[in-house]
Amino acid sequence: MAIVTISRQIGSGGDEIAVRLAQELQFTLVDHTLLVELLQAQGLSKSDLDAFDGEEFDEAPQSREQNRVYVDLLPTLITDLASEKDLVVLGFGGRCIFRGVPGALHVRVVAGTKERIRRLMDERGMDEQAAVRLVDENDEARRGVIRYHYGEDIDNTACYDLVVNTDRLSVETTVRLIQHAVELVDFVGKERTSECWPETARPPSFAHPSEEEFTKVLDFYQIRWEYEPRTFPLAWDEAGNATEAFSPDFYLVDFDLFIELTTLKQSLVTEKNRKIRRFRELYPEVTLKVFYGRDYRSLLGKYGLAQKSSSK
Repeated sequence: MAIVTISRQIGSGGDEIAVRLAQELQFTLVDHTLLVELLQAQGLSKSDLDAFDGEEFDEAPQSREQNRVYVDLLPTLITDLASEKDLVVLGFGGRCIFRGVPGALHVRVVAGTKERIRRLMDERGMDEQAAVRLVDENDEARRGVIRYHYGEDIDNTACYDLVVNTDRLSVETTVRLIQHAVELVDFVGKERTSECWPETARPPSFAHPSEEEFTKVLDFYQIRWEYEPRTFPLAWDEAGNATEAFSPDFYLVDFDLFIELTTLKQSLVTEKNRKIRRFRELYPEVTLKVFYGRDYRSLLGKYGLAQKSSSK
């Protein structure tokens, strides 16, 4: 199951972006048209269908039946659909419906007020006063919908994985940006490789099996890592050429932390310990964590990973 929810401001281009994104990803677009069809299949009366108007309905429900549609029936229909297909959900509190779902990416599409007014005037042939009024009323209506039915603030950027401002970004650029985000977090069902790198990069050649085993723990917790990304000189000759260096095994991107694995018995790692001490003297601003043999074996045991023969 892969889901992209699109919350948008009127005049931001979010509707067109959702349509194009669904086409590019070959996902099913869940919009007003599709949901009307699904609601018709549920036997709703014509008056209830006529009252159904996307996110632009009043904060207070017009009837008990209409409230049931938005609070109970609509989320059920969308989640049932998600169990069968990959979706791009446009509006309807999709972010709230799929809150905390691992396979969901939540996107907010916004634009500056002046730019939104200009677009509405161009696209709908409105005068400026009418466009200003529409922006204000529509923004307030959508805030009311999410606040009333889900108790959340639609403008809270912390609730979204990606917030895109289309003042300068075209529809095509925004679609590519979201599509790239989907591919990076691997929501489209591709097999996740141990290195968690883009498909264009080849898996690293590990110096020892223990390093590959360690990546399984990192990947389990979705911790981004790089393998031996940097070499630190430790000694130089008279000409300034490095004669000794140290390359930590891993760099954890989100923690700004280097990791060195030492799976031999601690009594046998005198030379490596010397290098580590020298490294810390020369680069005190760089954070390094060393996993010695006992620590490493304990970590593998915790996650049920069998340790291969060690000579590292």
